[in-house]
Amino acid sequence: MTLENTSKRQFLWVSLFIACAVAIASLGFWSYGRPELDKTVKEAYELRMNGKADKAKALLEQYLSENPDNALAHYELARTNFHMGLGTGELVKNIEDIQRSIDQAIENDPDNVIYCFYAARIAYLQAYIALKKDQPDAKEKVAKACSVHKSVLKLKPDYHEAMLYLVEIYGVLPEDKGGDKAKAEQYAKKLEEMDEIFGAKARAILMPEEADYIGYWKKVLEKHEGNAEVLKELGRAYLYKDKVEDVVKCFEEAARIDPGKNILILDLARYHGITGMRDEKLKETALPLAEKMLKRYLDSEPIPPLKAFAVRGLAVVKRALGDKEGAEELLEEAKTIDPYCSRAFGVPSPDLFVPPGEISRNHQYLFLPF
Repeated sequence: MTLENTSKRQFLWVSLFIACAVAIASLGFWSYGRPELDKTVKEAYELRMNGKADKAKALLEQYLSENPDNALAHYELARTNFHMGLGTGELVKNIEDIQRSIDQAIENDPDNVIYCFYAARIAYLQAYIALKKDQPDAKEKVAKACSVHKSVLKLKPDYHEAMLYLVEIYGVLPEDKGGDKAKAEQYAKKLEEMDEIFGAKARAILMPEEADYIGYWKKVLEKHEGNAEVLKELGRAYLYKDKVEDVVKCFEEAARIDPGKNILILDLARYHGITGMRDEKLKETALPLAEKMLKRYLDSEPIPPLKAFAVRGLAVVKRALGDKEGAEELLEEAKTIDPYCSRAFGVPSPDLFVPPGEISRNHQYLFLPF
């Protein structure tokens, strides 16, 4: 082999290597930087999942002081601050810090749909706060939330959850608050073309309040027998009609098919809790049912943040039933499990618990309690 042929062959190999490297980088395989960087973020995530959010935050802040360009660390810090805000009751106060962190994640990795989707959730939260407080810029913040969700779809056009949120925002809010029925219909039709279950959800959102939701989801279930997501939706339809036995059947079957749906038990607990606290006559029957559901959920051995949330829920029920001592003991237990367990009435967003680097496939209705 001549020297000239050898040089040509080496040149071709080097060119091929460079081309492959560029292709891999463009796919985002290197978007988080060196492997040891991910290791630090993973450690922080595991600390938070095990009830040590404060240590997770300290680790992330220290790491970012030395590695300010790591997008994944900024994302995890945003989630950590959100988690802690739910536990201290200062989420609204901390929202700007959370926004800065997720903005930094996007600035350092603008093509990562994970960060953009989380930014969309934060943007909606800020819009929701503005709507609740009737702030003059509420419509503007709603428009921003919609814009960020659209950015998600530019990165991932088949992100069904993001599209469904747009159907909700445009379809539920009145026009003077940023709603747009025509746009909601456009996104609903897209979802119906892309995925039958998400399409059915979108269509249900746009149905009139007096519609027969139970009948609607029964028909969907006939076509998609054994689908856990459809069973969940049918159970919710029963829940809004106070048909608790049917709710239990649907939720239990959904959880049997998909164990992750076991979290629906918390919605049943909340339903009974609301019933008992709103109606004094039902207090003695509804609150023990709430207690039963919470204990049942705890038997499933949930992750510490959700375990603490359920134990805290038990404390609220105990207090409402007049057992102040038992309530205090449970509150201390919840704090031991996770000092920053959520004080909110609603179940914490599952987006907080998705492992770093994984795309969230979660959806929670924005304008409904369950």
